[in-house]
Amino acid sequence: MNDPDRPTCSSHPSAPAADGGPQRRTGKVSRRAFLERSASSGGAVVITPAVLAVCSGEDGTEEITGGDDYAPGSADLQVEIAPEIDGILYPEEYVGPRARELEPFGDGTTDFTILSQTDPELDLETNYYSTLVEEKTGVKATYVTVPAGEDGKTKVNAIVASGELPHALMVGQDIFNPSEISIYGQQGLFIPLDKLIDENAPHILDMFDSFPDMRQQYTAPDGKLYAVPSMNDCYHCKSANVRTWINQDWLKGIGASAPESLEDYAAVMDEFRAYTGKPDGSVMTTTDADTMLQLFQFFLGSFLEVPDLWMRRAGSTLEWHHQDPAFREGIIWIQEQFAAGNFDPGIFSNTAEQYQKLGDGVDGPRFGVGYGYSTYQFSSIADYTDPDSAALIMTPLAPMAGPGGVRTAQWDHFSYGYLNYVITPECPDPVQLIRWADYQFELGLTISVGRGEQGTGWEYASEGQKGIDSQQAVYEVLPTPEDLKNTAWREWGPLYKSMSQRHGEAVQESNPSVEPILFRAAELYEPFATPEESGVPPLVLDMDQSAQIGEITTNLESHLKQTMAAFGTGAKDASDDAAWDEYIATAKAIGIDDYVEIHQAAYDTQNG
Repeated sequence: MNDPDRPTCSSHPSAPAADGGPQRRTGKVSRRAFLERSASSGGAVVITPAVLAVCSGEDGTEEITGGDDYAPGSADLQVEIAPEIDGILYPEEYVGPRARELEPFGDGTTDFTILSQTDPELDLETNYYSTLVEEKTGVKATYVTVPAGEDGKTKVNAIVASGELPHALMVGQDIFNPSEISIYGQQGLFIPLDKLIDENAPHILDMFDSFPDMRQQYTAPDGKLYAVPSMNDCYHCKSANVRTWINQDWLKGIGASAPESLEDYAAVMDEFRAYTGKPDGSVMTTTDADTMLQLFQFFLGSFLEVPDLWMRRAGSTLEWHHQDPAFREGIIWIQEQFAAGNFDPGIFSNTAEQYQKLGDGVDGPRFGVGYGYSTYQFSSIADYTDPDSAALIMTPLAPMAGPGGVRTAQWDHFSYGYLNYVITPECPDPVQLIRWADYQFELGLTISVGRGEQGTGWEYASEGQKGIDSQQAVYEVLPTPEDLKNTAWREWGPLYKSMSQRHGEAVQESNPSVEPILFRAAELYEPFATPEESGVPPLVLDMDQSAQIGEITTNLESHLKQTMAAFGTGAKDASDDAAWDEYIATAKAIGIDDYVEIHQAAYDTQNG
């Protein structure tokens, strides 16, 4: 089964990066140059001419895809949506997948190869959900598996480069980003899906009807949709990038409530420091080195709106906001917290495991404030039935007002899904494979992908059961035997988890989960959300733009982390003009101006 405490969304933003070169890079680059650079950084691989020839569109797929002249939405639907199952309870304003009577359409004579990520606990050939999808669709699939994360990306790149393409790939999380999918699609490695969806995917079209921006958002710059977007409209994920937690046991010990301002925060830290009830070896505020920028961004929200760590939008203009005096003011304040002992120097070196060990101390968490996308970030043994568990002792800390009264938190208004499922020209029957994905946008399969068998891992809710949002619940999670494994997938396949569907999970005191905790955290943060008009929507970059961004990205993050370490340890002083000017100048040499310019061009193309 899925770990219920792992993040169930894909909106965690990645920071930009760079190659450190001082020269500007606004010129065009060749496809070969893009592929070579991407391969060296774990991105798209060098595709040989032989592979490109195989995927050139000369294999009979043009009739199915409609060719270059096909206008999305112009074909008539040839398949009726399945009828609804009676008796399922939905809240009054429910928008999302519905329980439907699915009838198999495949005859099982073709063995389709589908690539997916996996982990050591899953065997997709024998997995319950795999067999359920085969039963519901009649489509036989053999799974080509790769590990999650960078190792999986490297292996997928090798498969693509070899020319031995599977019939379809589920590559949305951790493998290919929208820009890479767009580039590979334009190269002919993935076929356009618009006509296939318009004629054969009524459940996907039902999602597009309910969320019309979704199709446009994930369409490539050439006007084609090369992958099926999976919806995972996660309410609590919208603030997860800066979600920060405070130790309730310590607050009770000092007789205080959560701080409402940075002034209050400093006072609470002084009292925490003097509090004799905390475990030995405790620190005040901490996280691990990989998430330090998320913690800093939380506090920077008390000085200015930071809708993204690197850029904000003013009307239709994108800008790098680190030159805003308020940004520097926030950095100086953070530097002062290190000097006062309120911020733990371990922030710059802690591994994820070391951070979790601080949270899992036998005497309770050994920190007063810490960052956490979810409770798993600071606790490896979260137990939502144990009041002494770090998962319950640490509670979300609301954004605090800064010296100028600013009180904001990043809120992701845009990301509610991810491109996931692509079909290659090697597929002998794309219609069957688009319908295979389409069926998984039905409610029962959407729940089963994460909970396995109905009646064992989950069941439809009864009247009066309340969901996470206090409305009528749609389904309930059932306690499952510990030895029941290999029954579900991770969120790597096609799915339609609207916000209504996610909040339709029944809240059960006898079987608590992290979801209600994270829902309440989002409610706490939403009043302070950065406005949508200041945020930068997801942008799909073309091949030239991706090649240039690929040379800028990592070094910008590395430069900021190194600068923060210098300020935090006192090696440099953010209030010194020379030190601050050096930070700005180095970022410009790395290519921050190009970074903004490239994203501006993509924004203008998609919103012009």
